[in-house]
Order: sequence, then C-alpha cells, then structure tokens
Amino acid sequence: MSQSTMHRQTLFVSTAPVALGSLEVGTIAKAADRLPAMLECSDRSYYLRMRDGVRIAISLYFPNSKPPTNPAPMPILLSLTRYGRALMRFKGSNDPHTLDPWINANYVLAIVDVRGTTASFGSRECELGPDEQADMDEIIRHLADLPWSNGKVIATGSSYGGDTADMATTRPAPGLVGAIPREVDFDFYEIFCPGGIPNDRFFKSWAGEVFEMDFGRSQRLRIGRTLDGSKRIADIQFLYPTIQNVDEDPDSKLVFEALRTRAATRPHWTSEDYGNVAFRDDMGSNGHSFFPSGTGAHIEAVRREKKPVQYWGSWMDANTADEAINRYRSAPEVSNVTVITATDHGSGVNADPFFADRTEPFPSQSEQFAMRLAWASEVLAGRPPARVIRYYVLGTGQFRESAEWPPKGIVETEYYLSNGGALQRDIPAVGRNSYDVDFTATSGESNRWFQGPRPRYLFRHEHGSKLLVYRTPGFAEDMELAGWPIVSLEMSASTDDPSVFAYLDDIAPDGTVTYLTEGLIRVIHRKTVDPKALPYDPGPAPHSFERSDALPVVPGEKFLVAFKMFSVAALIEKGHALRLAIAGADAGTFRQLPEVPLSEAPSERFDIVVGGERASKLSLPLKPWR
Repeated sequence: MSQSTMHRQTLFVSTAPVALGSLEVGTIAKAADRLPAMLECSDRSYYLRMRDGVRIAISLYFPNSKPPTNPAPMPILLSLTRYGRALMRFKGSNDPHTLDPWINANYVLAIVDVRGTTASFGSRECELGPDEQADMDEIIRHLADLPWSNGKVIATGSSYGGDTADMATTRPAPGLVGAIPREVDFDFYEIFCPGGIPNDRFFKSWAGEVFEMDFGRSQRLRIGRTLDGSKRIADIQFLYPTIQNVDEDPDSKLVFEALRTRAATRPHWTSEDYGNVAFRDDMGSNGHSFFPSGTGAHIEAVRREKKPVQYWGSWMDANTADEAINRYRSAPEVSNVTVITATDHGSGVNADPFFADRTEPFPSQSEQFAMRLAWASEVLAGRPPARVIRYYVLGTGQFRESAEWPPKGIVETEYYLSNGGALQRDIPAVGRNSYDVDFTATSGESNRWFQGPRPRYLFRHEHGSKLLVYRTPGFAEDMELAGWPIVSLEMSASTDDPSVFAYLDDIAPDGTVTYLTEGLIRVIHRKTVDPKALPYDPGPAPHSFERSDALPVVPGEKFLVAFKMFSVAALIEKGHALRLAIAGADAGTFRQLPEVPLSEAPSERFDIVVGGERASKLSLPLKPWR
C-alpha cells in the first residue's frame, strides 16, 4: 500500500450522520440464471388495457403479502421497467431485496412492464417513445384510483427505470406527487453519443441484449440451451424472472401471443437503426432520434408540473452525475434533492478509485434506503425538501452540500499547456507540441461507460505512455476540485474528422496515478453556442451537437476547440499534482474516427499550439480544502 493510499484511509468518516441502482450490460441473463425457476409470484398481477387496446402487465406487492381486506389508504411506489417485473422486484447489486423497505414502510409496490417489452403487448419502435410516455398518464391514474390507494404515487427506478420515473414528472398525471430517479439518462444523445462520439461498445451490447429479451430469447445456462418464447410456449416458464405471466394467464398463452406478435404491426428497433446518427437532431432509419426519449427534451414540462424529485447520480457512472446536475440547474423552481455518489451503476458497489479495495458504497445501501424513505415521507406530508446538492468527494469518504453548482467559493484556475509537458499558471512562450495518435489507447475493459462489475481504471501510469501528457506542480495545500474542468486547445489535425479525449488524473508524490474524470468531443461539434438557445442548461463550453452547427475540419489548418470534462469532486492533497492526458481514441469503447478499419486507418497527428493569444489551457475549479 502506497503512502498516499494509507493517508486516504484515515480520512474516512461515516456517512450516517449526513442528512442526506440498475442492470449492467451483460448481467441480465446471468442475474436471472442465479434465481430459481419460480422464486415468488406477485401478490396480484393483471393486464391493464391502454387507450389503443395495448395490454400492459402490472404486478402489485402489498404489505403483509396480500391485498387488504379492510383497506386503509396507502401510497404507491411505481416502477416502470423494460427488464421484467419479477427481476426488478428481486434485483440489486448487493441486496437482492432493494424494494422491500418500501413494502415494510406500508407502501404498495406496483411494477409495470412498459409496452413492447417482456410480458406486455405492443411494439417498440424506439426507447421511451411517445406512446410509452402517454401510457404513464393512464397507469398513474389507474393506480391512484384503486380503492386501497390514498391517491398518491411516487415513481422510482434506476437506469431505464430511472428514465421512466423522471419522464413521469413531465406528465399531467395528478396522482404523481414525486419521483426518485436514479442513475438517469436525462439526455439519451449524451449517453449514446457523449461529446458526439458513438458509444458503440455500450450501445450495441445493450441494444442487442434488450432486443433478445423483448422477444423472449435467452441463452439459459441452467438448462443448457437457447430459449425462444416467441416460437415455443413451453420455453416461457424458463424465462422467469425476466418474463412473468399475470394471474389471468396461468398457461402463458397471452405472453406467448405478446411475444409472437411483437413486430406484427411495426418493426422493433435495433442498433442498426441508429448506425448513421452523428448529430443530436439526426433521425434513425426507424424515424426516431435519441433526444426526445430523455427528460432533457421536456424540461419545460418539468418546470410546469413542478414534481419534487430526489435525483441520484455518480461521478464514476457514465455521465449520470452531469445529467443530475443539468436537471438541477435547468429547473430552478422545482424541489430537487440531488445526491451524487461514487458508486457503480446500481449504487451498490463503491467505485471511488482512492478506495479501490473497498466494495461497500458511500453511503451504504441501508443508508441510501433510509434517505429515500425519509424524502418520500416529507413529500407525502406536503413538505417537499429545499433544493440542495449533496455530493461525495473522491478520496475522503465524505459528503458535502451546496445549493448551487459549482459550489460557492470555487475559483476557475487556469493552467497553460507548455513545452516539456508542464501545466503552468503563466502563459508560456509560443510553441507546438506534436502527438501521433495511438488508436490502441484505451481506458480499459471496465470503465465508467461499460462496467463489469464496477468501473476500475487500472494501469493509469502505463496508459500515459500512449497519450500526450501535461502535469501541474504539486499543490502547496490540500485543495477541493469541484465542478467542470474545461479543456481549451488551439490545434490542428491531419484528418478531417478527429476526436479528442482528455483525462484528468491525480499524481501522488510516490508516482501513483489515480483517475478522476474525463471529457471528449468529436471536433466537428466544436462550435460553442448561446446556452439560452439550448433545450436545457448543459454547463460551460456548451455545444448544440446539431447538424446546422457543424464546423468542418480542414487537415493541417488550425482550429480552437473547447469542451468540458465531466463534473467531479475530489480532494487533491498537499504535494499531489494533476495530470492532463490527451488522446485521439478510446479503443474498445468509442467508435474510431475517422471510420475506417484500424489496418487501413490514416495516421492522425495532433499539433497543439502552446502560448500565444489563444493559448491552450486547462481550467480547474478549485478552492482550499477546509
């Protein structure tokens, strides 16, 4: 253990006094395989017919496991999922009963298969499309009107379930009193094409997996063969818990009909539909674009409906922390308690890189549940909490609070790229740093975009040998880094479609390199725009990613590109330095640009200008740690 790591251990404090979740790609079938063939049925399940005749599967779980005979009004916790009702009931990163605290607190749990998935009927032209959004109104109204309901519904979920919970807050459904969205894709374009670069590894893997799931196909290790519930009704029993029939369908004939007729009227989308999408306003061949599926496209409805939220994200989970901050900043009149952790995608495993050997998250699972239940109690009582961001600080085990982001007291501190790999406060003499892009450079097999089982940035020191690196001097005192680091480069490239990746690392006195955050941009998207012209507030260095704002790149000609890294909060200890590492690829995660086979790829050279009127620089949001 390095001296730096030992010091970090002493900084841990319990999060218990602080007043203060989702399936990773490739684990859905594996999680199902670990469960017995029939773990448990819901207390009541049925099909609810939508306005267009499509039947939606609903499962209800009651306190004491049975419908009340003398009902006292109870609130409802709603989870709208595309991964299977039973699987949502029992899934969890560490605790397989992540929804039990709600039932124990006298909530009725309602889990719904959204249209076009698993046991529900209907087609699926895109994710979270207009029909699915409209279904929420009918589902919430139905639940609120049930005889044992007190008329109050709180929506929750993680990942796609978080997306649906968030989208519900845009709907004119009076029964919904609040939502707890976790690890949310506030802007679908920003998860599938962050910085305008196709996130191929994640998107293609996830799209392929959910496609097979929607048609009842699975490679089930337990029985040693491939299942296909759309062709063989006998296979459906083995697809539990991903597919669960309802009470009126004991022999699974209705589920079989739903699977068999899935694409009878309209085609089911695949990743190929979006293969040529480069801009936020591009339509896929299915006639849909990514953007309208996320709540970010409906921010005016969020502000109109004013539904309170407790919103969760993580510094280490894709861009969910940025998505949470964007949501917070873009609807200032809405009650919003935003909690940003450093966990995996399901909030169940620690991902703070300074505590690499710790698995228990900050806060613990039990503390997370307590926070959600306490928030919901306040909302049900008509006392939505005041707006606040509670954010975890990497390397400390501690949370801090702020009513704004970046936090009060942060100073944007500029460090200029210099000859010799230095990041210095003074503008250096004019020069040029050349970098021959290594297209094999990678952020690793398990990163923030593709976790297995949690994001881990290993071999950061060795990774730097393939990148262009710059380093600050050691800091003279402990500093808090909190906000968006911003990279601004005057440079040229030797191709007409380059991408720039930037990584920020902590460098300990003993040479230990620890990943903090990253940023990326496809350079054709480099035009900065007026944030008031955008659908929501994206923070500094805003880009529209729309086709009309594209700027061509002329090989060999200089251009200025400025982009933010993903927001982060971390303790930078006295004597530690920060390293900026620049790349032109992230092999194995993002699509290589220009789009040609690696064996045929033209050589790519970045020539970065240092010094001068548009000096290349890194702006760091810093303040002394106290």
